Amino acid sequence: MTNPNGANGTQSDPREQSCWDLYVESIAENRENAYKAAIDAGYSESNAKNITMRDWFKERLGKLKRKDMLSNAEKLLAKVITYDHIDNDGNVRTDLLRIQTDVSKTIVQTLGKNDGYSSRNELTGADGKDLLIPILHGISDNNGNQKDSEPQEAS
Repeated sequence: MTNPNGANGTQSDPREQSCWDLYVESIAENRENAYKAAIDAGYSESNAKNITMRDWFKERLGKLKRKDMLSNAEKLLAKVITYDHIDNDGNVRTDLLRIQTDVSKTIVQTLGKNDGYSSRNELTGADGKDLLIPILHGISDNNGNQKDSEPQEAS
């Protein structure tokens, strides 16, 4: 059966985007309703009842939830790094200061990576030269000891 809306293996159904836009709009208006969004986008009643089970819908919903979680995490991070780490008696709360430092490191290493705050793990030898790995040649005896084993550089 062909899709009357032109959807095939390479072309998505144009109703998908319309349905998604209507669904997101319903969330923004605090009246989340995927079924109504599907009906308004032109899906049949039977398809609209199961719209949330479609792979494309579940994928987009997952991305929306991750985006929302990221937004909430960013808000919390902003609060954490601005907490006053000095208590009412003038003492430094080292536990809070440690958390703030860890959060700050994470933020600058991710958001500031293009500004020189990223760390780099060297996978080369000293001064950028090749990393030499000794290769042992020989045969092990019955006790697992190498016989005639001279370390050589990998080529």
